[in-house]
Amino acid sequence: MSDNKLLSLSEIFNDKFFRIPDFQRGYSWGIIQLDDFWEDLMNLKNDKIHYTGLLTVEQVSKSNILNNEQWKDDLWLFERGFKAFYLIDGQQRLTTAIILINEILNFIPDDKGINFNEKTYWIKKYLYQAFGENYKSYIFGYERDNPSDEYFKTKILAQKSSSSDKVPEQTLYTANLKRAKEYFHKKLKNLDRDALGSIFKKINTMFKFNLYEIDDELDVYVTFETMNNRGKALSSLELLKNRLIYLSTLLEVNESLRTRLRKDINETWKTIYEYLGKNKDNAMDDDDFLRNHWIMYFKYDRNEANAYAKFLLNKKFTAKETIEGNVTLDDIKKYIDSLSDSVKSWFYISNPEFSTYTDETKEWLQKLNRVGMGAFPPLIMASMAKHDEEDFLLLLKAAERFIFLVFKLSQRSSNTQNNYFYRLANDFYFKKDDLTLQKVIEIIEQLTDGEDGEGDEYTYYGWFNLDKFSSYIKERFEKDEGYFSWNGLRYFLYEYELYLQKKAKGNQKVHWSDFSKRKKEDTIEHIYPQTPNDKCWKSVFDTYTKKEKIKLLHNLGNLVLLARSKNSELQNKCFDFKKSHIDKKGNKVGFFNGSYSEIEIASYSNWTPSTIKDRGEQSLDFLVKRWDIDFEGWETDKEDLLLLDFIDTASK
Repeated sequence: MSDNKLLSLSEIFNDKFFRIPDFQRGYSWGIIQLDDFWEDLMNLKNDKIHYTGLLTVEQVSKSNILNNEQWKDDLWLFERGFKAFYLIDGQQRLTTAIILINEILNFIPDDKGINFNEKTYWIKKYLYQAFGENYKSYIFGYERDNPSDEYFKTKILAQKSSSSDKVPEQTLYTANLKRAKEYFHKKLKNLDRDALGSIFKKINTMFKFNLYEIDDELDVYVTFETMNNRGKALSSLELLKNRLIYLSTLLEVNESLRTRLRKDINETWKTIYEYLGKNKDNAMDDDDFLRNHWIMYFKYDRNEANAYAKFLLNKKFTAKETIEGNVTLDDIKKYIDSLSDSVKSWFYISNPEFSTYTDETKEWLQKLNRVGMGAFPPLIMASMAKHDEEDFLLLLKAAERFIFLVFKLSQRSSNTQNNYFYRLANDFYFKKDDLTLQKVIEIIEQLTDGEDGEGDEYTYYGWFNLDKFSSYIKERFEKDEGYFSWNGLRYFLYEYELYLQKKAKGNQKVHWSDFSKRKKEDTIEHIYPQTPNDKCWKSVFDTYTKKEKIKLLHNLGNLVLLARSKNSELQNKCFDFKKSHIDKKGNKVGFFNGSYSEIEIASYSNWTPSTIKDRGEQSLDFLVKRWDIDFEGWETDKEDLLLLDFIDTASK
């Protein structure tokens, strides 16, 4: 078909209809790509053409799809003289063009035309052909059973479908389709008929494509993988789907098993993209999921970058391994079943509010999201697959304690014990050496505290070190920053706020989603202020040296979590004013009606160096109780962590 001649969409869509095959990824363009596409349209002069790129297709023979359920609604198009094609490369550009054409036609009245033809002419050419009163076949779309297929018909083209309720409302790909539709609608809504006609002419006749048909002897799956994909690179997860479908054609099994496996692969990826895009405000990265699942399912190796993708695509799931019998139908089936089950756990790990877990489990998952998951996601994912909520909740608590004590207190490197936890996830998932969840939790506790494991093979040095935290805080004070620059401060103060809330049996006053987004200066206040110019502060604190005042200023006892940001000018006011005052609107405001932490501060009659020390010790008492810390055996005591020993000896 192809002789390197450039063709317009009007020429390409000449008695042809196109399907995006099941091994292809869905629509992946975002705002950046849409902006580029629109800019090309706007910059194109009326007497010029624009080379839009390569469209690679494979013709579909009617005889090969006669018994294929996915094609049964379209067979009548062959009788009308249409030819069918799989779209192997170029689907992102072509999908974008069809969405734009549809949006332009939406602004044209049904009884009007555009570019010298009636609206119905263009609908039949690019969108769908009608058979009878209620039956339609689509000129461009996806193979059936793809969630993007129903979404494209019902949400993008606004057509009715009896099976639209059988697919997820949103996946990563359908979210992208929706974004593109809304993007073009916004661009077009204020344009007049002449402007719409100009854009339609450009996309219809002036955007030129090089249409290339794959030769019969070329393997379409291999062509797809090696092709230069413009616009946005294929993810490893997208490539893996294509690879597994390709391998299904090489297996020495009967056709019914091959067909069933292919369907299972498609169903698995449908589930994966449903869950990765389930939270439209927090779409999840597909390769991040694939990497963590690989860690859990296969032996972890960190010797090279993108080791997971190289292993899956270059070592494990290859044509050579399949032909030699090292990859069987059972191997593929077990792997995709694990992917399908695990993506649900993966989603709930980051989005516990969508789960049906108890409030306690949701809260501990939220804690891990707040403090940072570290290397635990594969292990948590494995525990969710193997155990009930009551059991894996204990793992969540052990993981949170390890992360806070090792990374936020001991200030260990962020990759401390990553390799070990990754291998542990794989061992636990496959129950190697009869490894139980209880044993895994004991191992985490040993790695945290260094308790004697009596020679057990999993026993390692404990990574929590209180002396290291003491040294770290001293370094912070040497830089005149103190606790205010501690990387665990936000999490610590928020946990203290939750503790006070539970103690008061009250409603939540501060939400992490808001607290974590605001600047630290707007969320954490120095009670004794950074600019203590008022007499109320000078009379109490000016007996101390500049260095001592900095230690008081940035001390743990002098910092409070705010429910709302305060005006910077008010932050320097006297303590009584901070506790309670009348604002410009006549409202009584202050610590007394702020966060639970602020309310606790408001209970003090005055604010002095001794108060700061007392509250610092109180905060450390909470630290000890909350994370089960034992000071015994360390050179560090509470006074070492506060560095306020001068208060007892200074003259007042």
